[in-house]
Amino acid sequence: MTNIPNENVIDMYMHCGQCLKEKPPHLTPAEWSDTQAGWTELGIQVWCNRHNYNIMHVDFEGHQHPANTTRYDPDSTTLSLVK
Repeated sequence: MTNIPNENVIDMYMHCGQCLKEKPPHLTPAEWSDTQAGWTELGIQVWCNRHNYNIMHVDFEGHQHPANTTRYDPDSTTLSLVK
């Protein structure tokens, strides 16, 4: 099995381009963001709730990919499954 970390290792965030244009100067993109991500029949989609826009929709073309669904808890020595 592939070693897929459950810590935040994001290198590049996805933001709605319209939100970035409208972001107040005193807020970071993360503070201003109003997005959701979820599974679709094709794969996974990232959606802007503020503008009702698609940010990205990935088609897995019917393939299954390894995924880590454990929760990282820095205060614990054990992993727990996300429910």
